[in-house]
Amino acid sequence: MCLLPFLTIAGPGHTAPADVTMAASIVCAALWVSSRRIAVRIPYAWGVGGLLLGGALAATVSAAPPGVAIVLVQDMMLLLWAAVLALGSQDAAILKAATRAWGLSATAYASVMVAAYLLGINALTGVTATEGIRASYTFGDPNLAANYLILSLFVMAACKQPRSTTLRGFGYLMITAAVMFTASNGAMVTILVAGVVAVSLSRLRSSGPASAVLVAAGLATVSVLLIGYVRPLIDVTEIRENAASSIPLLRDSLGRSGSSVDERATIVKQGMRLFLDGDATGFGPARTKATFRADQAPYDREAHNDYLATLIERGVVGAVGLLLLVVTTAVYCGRVAVRALPPAYAEIVPRAWYLAAIAPGLAVSGLFYEVLHFRHLWTWLGLVAALALVLRQSQPVVRERKVPR
Repeated sequence: MCLLPFLTIAGPGHTAPADVTMAASIVCAALWVSSRRIAVRIPYAWGVGGLLLGGALAATVSAAPPGVAIVLVQDMMLLLWAAVLALGSQDAAILKAATRAWGLSATAYASVMVAAYLLGINALTGVTATEGIRASYTFGDPNLAANYLILSLFVMAACKQPRSTTLRGFGYLMITAAVMFTASNGAMVTILVAGVVAVSLSRLRSSGPASAVLVAAGLATVSVLLIGYVRPLIDVTEIRENAASSIPLLRDSLGRSGSSVDERATIVKQGMRLFLDGDATGFGPARTKATFRADQAPYDREAHNDYLATLIERGVVGAVGLLLLVVTTAVYCGRVAVRALPPAYAEIVPRAWYLAAIAPGLAVSGLFYEVLHFRHLWTWLGLVAALALVLRQSQPVVRERKVPR
């Protein structure tokens, strides 16, 4: 948990220090479950299985370089890491240690990075001439850094970690500031979507379905009014132009939003054309950029879109796998959002619905960049799976009633 943010300098195959400890955790977990003969469930296995099968099939049919196999190994590694955390359903101490470590380390990390940014220590903040004043910290990418920080914010809120209210409030402040310094437009959309869902779920848990529906309807009405009546009165282009010539933080966030949207729209168009002109098997894992370049596409870059990348790289089989992964996650999050945890687990995650609330935000962020290989995403998936499995195990057993003859 503490090593999740440290992705630079990367080792062979883009490995990071966290990968070493993840592998060690998987080995320890295997020894633990075998010694106690615990029945192990691998959550998300069907979805990841589809992604693996689609990737292997695409690589074989397209004769992709052998190096793409590392992507499939990474997929399996992340699945097993989530399965390790899901063992928290068997022992609450695993979940307690994981959530406490995440909350404390995220608070400490954000505090150091905010201080480094204010002091201009670019070796820590990752600010480069290429990205303007945008901070990528030790992630190597501002959007990746912002995604980790936002997810950390919701994990801290769900688990009330750190336990000290003052320290937790300070952590919220530091993480919010750190997100702002990344100037990530996608992060703003993610936190807006997740925030709306979090408010609705909080009303659902405190006041019942009627109140939640009322809140959701109110937010939807405000959104419609803003889009239908206020938006036509606003010159977005002028705002972007003013932002582009304003302070650096606005210039590198709102000021570049127009070009960023146009670029991603072009990538989606050329990606869909590439898929439709090819076959249904895909071009192989992590082959989007190389395929664009070979096709002499206007943008020879990554898809920056999980859904498009899966379709291009892993074909229809991989797309079905991704759909299964999304459905499984939705089922788990739905269970965590509406049901009460057993006391031992409710003490560790007092507001579990915040873990579920971030799911739509992460799904939306998949439209802006590829989150499927984010280590913190699979860490969150493991925590959600642990709680969902606990709730499934705690369901009352319905016994068949004998009807007297």
